[in-house]
Amino acid sequence: MKATGIIIGAGIIGSAIAYELSRKGLTDLHVVDPDLEGTLSSTERNAGGVRHLWEQPINRELARHSIALFEKIKTEIGFHQTGYLWLFGKGEEKSGEDMLARTQSHQLNYEQLSISEIKSKYPFIDKTDDLAFAIFGARDGLINSNSLKQYFRNEAKKRGVIFHDRHVVHGMKETPHGAEISLSTVTSDIAAEDHLKNPFPLLKKEGDLNWQADFVILAAGAWSRELLLPHIKHPLISPIRRQIVLFKAENFDMNSYGMVVDTSRVYFHPEGGNILAGLVLKNEAQGYRFDVDKDFFESHLWPALYERSSSLEKLKPITGWGGLYSYTPDTSGILGKIPKTKSLYECHSFTGRGVMQSYGAAIAITELIINGRFETLQASCLSRKRFLAGNESELLPEGLHI
Repeated sequence: MKATGIIIGAGIIGSAIAYELSRKGLTDLHVVDPDLEGTLSSTERNAGGVRHLWEQPINRELARHSIALFEKIKTEIGFHQTGYLWLFGKGEEKSGEDMLARTQSHQLNYEQLSISEIKSKYPFIDKTDDLAFAIFGARDGLINSNSLKQYFRNEAKKRGVIFHDRHVVHGMKETPHGAEISLSTVTSDIAAEDHLKNPFPLLKKEGDLNWQADFVILAAGAWSRELLLPHIKHPLISPIRRQIVLFKAENFDMNSYGMVVDTSRVYFHPEGGNILAGLVLKNEAQGYRFDVDKDFFESHLWPALYERSSSLEKLKPITGWGGLYSYTPDTSGILGKIPKTKSLYECHSFTGRGVMQSYGAAIAITELIINGRFETLQASCLSRKRFLAGNESELLPEGLHI
């Protein structure tokens, strides 16, 4: 089979790229994924937060361009700009003031709230003795990640993009005429899920189909690492589980509020009449895990919520899940050509912010492919060349990857 372009991975990033490439007029595009429904996809297991606030300029720009689109189609994708509230404790004043200064210098719509203003805007936050102040972003909010992914896909399909389900890619390589991928199909949802939980055995096998294309884009998120190994000795990608729990609070309805990021770095927001909360544990080992630790809610979430609000003292867990962040050494994404290749590209590992930076990333990689250079966003800094020895000054450490 021959194509103009093949995208490996149909999550939010791969779907956004398909949308933008087709919008710019490219045809004969194909997207392959072992599980189009996204049973274990990071997109489906996303917390749904969207914000402008980041430490690194490129991350702010990726989010800015993405959110500009979300605002135009907010009804179709369930984007509700209910705001983001960041709480800072006593002793954290310097980091909070630095964060606020960055928002002001880049003309982002954030404001500092005093303790009395926090209580006025979020009256259920009534345990504030340890707090110094908060930062609030009114244009940030919550989004239905699945609806956004489906929007990208549906628009791409209208322009002829084909999405292939249950397709496992075993490898990719350059050829004298472009690029080639080796793949095979899995016969059931169970087989697809098994691959996503343990990709190593299948990736060591040869595929039974070879597809050729002018270019291939690797956008498989946390699963990108294994496909990079033949090209890069140390891909520098780590799949890290982020645990989330959905629960109900007795006699408290949070639906009129937005995202809250506590000083404990537990984040929580309303979700379908309930409340969703999550946290990445500092000692979390890398691996393809999608469960929730038995004591996670009781040991990590409930104590932090109890200490913040009397409305969150009596909580009943409903369900929970694990989703993957794909970490890089500086927790900023990787976008550009795979080193020493002309037709292999990569766009992945945004460390939990794939949804809120998806369209910005799609704009950048599309311009690189079609025009041979970045234009709208100066995204060359996201090349993995920054990780080479001697390039330490080019790293993009991002501390706000919550």
